[in-house]
Amino acid sequence: MSATQPLRISYIELRSAKDVEYIEVLFPGCRRSIRQQDKNHFREEFPQPLTVQGEALSFLVRWKKWYSFCKPCVSNIQINVRDVLSDSRSHKFRAEHSKLDITIGLSSDHPPADVVPTQGKSTPSSNDSLRPTTEALLDQCPRFRILVIGQSGVGKSTLIQRAFGIEQASAENLKPGCAVIEEELVSPQNDRFVLHDSNGFEPADNVNCDAVKLFITERKKRELVKDQLHAV
Repeated sequence: MSATQPLRISYIELRSAKDVEYIEVLFPGCRRSIRQQDKNHFREEFPQPLTVQGEALSFLVRWKKWYSFCKPCVSNIQINVRDVLSDSRSHKFRAEHSKLDITIGLSSDHPPADVVPTQGKSTPSSNDSLRPTTEALLDQCPRFRILVIGQSGVGKSTLIQRAFGIEQASAENLKPGCAVIEEELVSPQNDRFVLHDSNGFEPADNVNCDAVKLFITERKKRELVKDQLHAV
């Protein structure tokens, strides 16, 4: 198997003889934690295989400290992709580093190493064929749209301001209980979040409630997913 072939990981399992707080796997373009199953036992399965195209991947391990005054101990354990690929016939790679038993499961659906493209037919690039699921979802829905509703005076605008850093929703800029529901409030902390503030509900006042129902109904009819309402 060629060392340049991408490494496709179906699961990662780690067991430690020492107490561990958390473990993360890192490689170019990816950093994610490995779920803890039991004491000092971590395992994560990937229905959509992780694809490593660099020369190495590493595990960031934070060991538990015995005393409060001790500095936390963090280890960075590197695994050479070439070593993993050389042992791929068993669809499993095992290694031990710093009292940490590492098992990397390899996906069985590796693309053939020596495929020659048929003339006259376009072949998708490796980047296109290995695009992560998250990226595909973001292409379909680049914005997550949220509607905030509630009674007047409960702090809706404060919630929007503190949780998403949106200053336009500050009570200093709006009259109490007033908001323009169609106005898009984009979070400066993460521009994928778009919020809509609504007029506060008042007792025996159906006007604001009807306006919210109409807004939800109209957004549901939008053709593009990014223009629809995703959470209330």
